[in-house]
Amino acid sequence: MKSDADDAVRTGQPEAAEFPGPSAYWARFALLYGCGILAATGLGKIAPIAVDLRAALTLSLDQVSLVTSSITAVAAVLGLPVGYLVARTAPRRALPAGCVVMAAAGLLEARAGHFWPLLGARLVEGIGYVAVVVAAPALIIAMGGGPRRMTALAVWGTYFPVGLALGLFLGGVLSAFLGWRTWLVAQACALLVAGAAAVLARGGRTASAGEPAPRAAAPSLDRRAVRRLSRPFLLSLGFATASGTIVAVVSLLPTYLHEVLHVPTSVAGTLTGAVSLTGTVGGFLSGWLLRRGVPVRRLFTGALLMPLGTAVAFLHWGGTGLAAAGAVLVALANELVVAAAFAMIPAVVADSADIDLANGLLAQVGSLGSLLGPPLVSFAVLAADGWWAVAPTVLAVCLPGTLLLRASVRRAAV
Repeated sequence: MKSDADDAVRTGQPEAAEFPGPSAYWARFALLYGCGILAATGLGKIAPIAVDLRAALTLSLDQVSLVTSSITAVAAVLGLPVGYLVARTAPRRALPAGCVVMAAAGLLEARAGHFWPLLGARLVEGIGYVAVVVAAPALIIAMGGGPRRMTALAVWGTYFPVGLALGLFLGGVLSAFLGWRTWLVAQACALLVAGAAAVLARGGRTASAGEPAPRAAAPSLDRRAVRRLSRPFLLSLGFATASGTIVAVVSLLPTYLHEVLHVPTSVAGTLTGAVSLTGTVGGFLSGWLLRRGVPVRRLFTGALLMPLGTAVAFLHWGGTGLAAAGAVLVALANELVVAAAFAMIPAVVADSADIDLANGLLAQVGSLGSLLGPPLVSFAVLAADGWWAVAPTVLAVCLPGTLLLRASVRRAAV
């Protein structure tokens, strides 16, 4: 097995870099993971206070929906450009800066009195979110290679569902007792603390501080970049099919449970949140399997379990329990694939200087999949006049997605 120093040389990091010991490594990883989770709470923090927002600011349902989804829209547009900027400014600076930008935007949201200031603050928050989720995996990669890096990146892949579920849960609980403005302030303050902790954790100028020295030259966005990023692009396209599928399933499941299985709306929402959170087990399982040498191509094939899960969930073969079990299978398979995709970023880049661009590409294309997934599946259900259309639509998306994921690592020794 290669040492961390050997892997550092292969990925363009200096051989003399001081890589942290196991306890220091996982402590620093926990900080980065925590920043990612807190950033992802921003995507779920609006939904539980939507009713209060509409009443307080006199918003329409469309306006609330736009405010809710605006962060994902920003990521779908700015992922690659922000990745380039992160590469130019250094991830160790971009991560705390992203936390601070999100926190400042959250404080402005808490004071908003009209729709446009609220939407503007959410768009700014989206820029901070992209900076965090692009910089954090780059910092994890910079802490050294070996099996623990693959495990850490796989676990990092669970930040989104954990943060989303946490935002939905805490938003509902805290806003009920303290009000929606206080909830937004509390979430912003947590991000400020995370940003400050990231600054304090920099330490010395070592690889463990997140920025190996000397740093590789910043990547260029020229014609050669198209060839250099071809495999990350394939990985990102496959990743987008997985992210689009899970967002579509989570978005449509409460409606299906209520309209077809007559589950109360409050119970349907809680059940859907539990499904999303349960899926994170798949991410931890992915890291465990990769660390034990299971080929990543086999894990990518697990994406084909998602159409099976949607068939069980939406074909009305049984009651609520069976539908929930099918949705859990979708969530587990999704996180298995998503975690493996994050773990493969170092393996698919041709040049270590492109790590930040690859992270940005994954964030941008994955967010685009999240935006397109729900309307695509909803259109299929309406066109077919039945929920049975969910499974074949997901199969039509996941089959080419699986092929793209496997193609991205075809020449990699994984």
